[in-house]
Amino acid sequence: MNRLSHNLSLITIVCGLSIVSLTSCNANKNGTDDVIITVNDPGEKIFPFNDFFRLEKRVYVSAEGEYFLSDIHDIHVTEKYAFILDYSQSISKIDLESGEIVSQLHQQGRGPQDYLYPLGICGDDKYLYLLDAGSNVHIYDFDLKHQDKISLDGIPSPASFCKIKEGYVFLNSFENDSIGKFIITDGRCRLKDSYLKTPREDSPRGVASATMYFTQKFFIPDSYGKVLCHNSKDDAVYLYDGKNLVKKCQFKLDEDLLGTPGVYIKQIFSPNGNILVNYFSNGKGDYAYYDKNCNLIAQGIGGGEVPFFPICQIGNKLVTAFTTDDEVGVELPGKSIQAQIIIHCAK
Repeated sequence: MNRLSHNLSLITIVCGLSIVSLTSCNANKNGTDDVIITVNDPGEKIFPFNDFFRLEKRVYVSAEGEYFLSDIHDIHVTEKYAFILDYSQSISKIDLESGEIVSQLHQQGRGPQDYLYPLGICGDDKYLYLLDAGSNVHIYDFDLKHQDKISLDGIPSPASFCKIKEGYVFLNSFENDSIGKFIITDGRCRLKDSYLKTPREDSPRGVASATMYFTQKFFIPDSYGKVLCHNSKDDAVYLYDGKNLVKKCQFKLDEDLLGTPGVYIKQIFSPNGNILVNYFSNGKGDYAYYDKNCNLIAQGIGGGEVPFFPICQIGNKLVTAFTTDDEVGVELPGKSIQAQIIIHCAK
């Protein structure tokens, strides 16, 4: 397997599943009438993804500067820049026009502005946020200058997060902690509310079993402060509207897909409020696409002129990012590149 294929597979596998913004879906507001969506085996009928998604931008990240990228862990994209967190625990600021790595931050350590191990990054119109396994959120401006550090005391085992207008949403990786799976905080990360509380009565008091999450994008808020939350235990999807968490729908694989190695609900996106589901990682027929009311648009979307393995959704943009071989002429004649960032939008 060449490095490109390896990295594309790695990106899809480690991202696991996503939690993104959604405007509407056919479901009872009290969650009593569940909408169940079955993802079927498309067979031989494969639709090119460029029938449904247009290429907005393709950026070649230059290898000719002083900075080096390791394999990509997470990414946040603004209008002018991309911020990549890689597996060397560095954050790189990349100019989306030139592909140049403008600056790079590596602040791993135990100092007041250091992080122990970054679990992910996200951003808003003003700042970049880093979730640290050391139970802190670090805040940077877009010049990668440290602005603040907020302690996560009282938030057990946060595994993923997103920034919303009034604060943050965190995923609690301890399955049987009574504080809940999804945790809502204010701007200083103080607990406001929590949902999906599933304590296990048979567990010894004070003992919790942890579910390990590795590079999984769980939350992407929309411009109205709504967040679609995907509970991986049963592939149920919940919408947080700023006040309540409401169950919207649930996904399941049909019998022809069950038991197939590497096939499960990996990622969920919501371009234009529709629902895009990735359930495999071979690039052919990996995606099922549904409208806002959970009606099937196309089953078996895959293939195209440029890679389409989104690792996150930002606004209405689906972002694919992967490292490539650092050799002159690998992608561009006479030019050495380190990575590609590809942005698609729904048609």
